[in-house]
Amino acid sequence: MHWIKKSIFGGCMAILLLIISACTGSETTSTVTNGTGNDSVAVEQTAMKSVNTVNGEVLIPKAPQRVVATYYVGELSALGIKPVGTVTRLLGEASPNLAKFTEGVVDIGETPNLEAIAGLQPDLIIATDFDGIDYETYAKIAPTVIVPWSSDDVWTKLRTFANIFGKEKEAEDFIKDYDMQAVAAKESVQDVIQADETLSIIRFFGKSIRVYGGRDIGHAFYNGLGMKPSELILEEMEKNPNFTSTEDVSLEEIAKYAADRMVVVVTDSDGDNAYKEAQKLSIWSELPAVKNNKVYEIPAKTWFTYDPISVGVTLEEAVHVLTGVVN
Repeated sequence: MHWIKKSIFGGCMAILLLIISACTGSETTSTVTNGTGNDSVAVEQTAMKSVNTVNGEVLIPKAPQRVVATYYVGELSALGIKPVGTVTRLLGEASPNLAKFTEGVVDIGETPNLEAIAGLQPDLIIATDFDGIDYETYAKIAPTVIVPWSSDDVWTKLRTFANIFGKEKEAEDFIKDYDMQAVAAKESVQDVIQADETLSIIRFFGKSIRVYGGRDIGHAFYNGLGMKPSELILEEMEKNPNFTSTEDVSLEEIAKYAADRMVVVVTDSDGDNAYKEAQKLSIWSELPAVKNNKVYEIPAKTWFTYDPISVGVTLEEAVHVLTGVVN
């Protein structure tokens, strides 16, 4: 009976250590005895650390080995972290910018499937605020960090993940590499784009249209190449650096957002058909960019992602689009 008491006592002490570490938020490594009575043999558990999140202080593994990400695969990839599972839209052909980083990553569903996540036995879940699943539900499976999607730009968000994973140097190196890429990209288009030229980015949604700012699809043109948006978009970007797009506007209003060059996002059949119909109308044909043959069509799959990997891909693509030169 003595060995049973000792084993129970050892197990209780291990649980107590974990509870104390969770309450204090300090970094800790705990051990448990092997239950044989031989205290010299111990099994070391994962070192934990506390991170500040939108759900307060959360205790997570210091060096997680099995990360499930319901989004943010681009941020993780930039830091050299490969998740064990993510959602369908970030895998393979659905997300070509990330395809080489997601080979072998398990599909957890079009929207996050809790059974699929639990089946992967994650030691950390990275989630976003638009999953439709609350923090408490995720946290029953594994320690969870929820990072809001819309509050920060691509580099601020990368630094947030760098802080979570202790990879600050990797993040800064990645950003420096992008900055060098942007300098080279600007040089590549300087003979094609005049300094005072403006550019608009639009997408057709049936009979409505949206015009985009400096996040998402606009990052390559406005932030990477330093091009100027049309006046109304510039006003919105100055009011809100994270401005993504206008609400729906009609074709009759599109002239207010006209620019010297226009980029049209090719998406689905409804949007593409609406674009084809618009091209038959004088309200479209009279736009300056249309008259001067400076309208460019780009695919949504490549462009409608906003992460550290994708902004590098789209910056390169922007140079190809504007110069007509493909490497």
